[in-house]
Amino acid sequence: MSCQRPSGAERSVPAGQRPWHDVPVASRIGGRQAQHGGLLGQAAGAPQRWVEFRRSEAGAVIAMVRAVAEARDPGEHGDGVEVIIEAPRLRGLAGLLNHDDRQAQARIVVTRPGGEVGYPFDIQLVTAYGGGAAHRLRPPGGWAVSNSAGLAFLIQKGRPGARYDFGALVGWAVLALSELRRRPAEKGWRATVDRSVKRR
Repeated sequence: MSCQRPSGAERSVPAGQRPWHDVPVASRIGGRQAQHGGLLGQAAGAPQRWVEFRRSEAGAVIAMVRAVAEARDPGEHGDGVEVIIEAPRLRGLAGLLNHDDRQAQARIVVTRPGGEVGYPFDIQLVTAYGGGAAHRLRPPGGWAVSNSAGLAFLIQKGRPGARYDFGALVGWAVLALSELRRRPAEKGWRATVDRSVKRR
């Protein structure tokens, strides 16, 4: 893989000093303030708005996650809200030979039914590897992987009352997709808020 994993020393660095630590950002999406009961600009039935970002610069995605969490948005159907991260597809013969021409998404479950927020945070990996994607990853301590009914999950664990580390949540979602790509690109990544989640 061409993606560079955090070194052992980097993993031992306190959360607040990690490259993707969730530094304070405004709770805004597309320049509009998050409000309880829903996010402005993501109204029921509205088309999803994708925000592009570079693989090494995911600050905008961290802001999305924090905005949803602070709003405790229950979503259109009351089943919660996800932030979707999508890796770019590699076009042409190179993409076909490397299986990088297929859709690859990380769906971060930010809020659960009723707008509940708390550990553990699940990241569903939707890739060509199916449920087997989970066991292709080697997450650090405090994380787990699961192949549940053919669905792959990367799980961020935490103790009750612990501070949320949304920077690490987004960072490992991006890293997971990078590792499941043979030639992960730096540009062309995008993210959006999905308020249309149905779990029943």
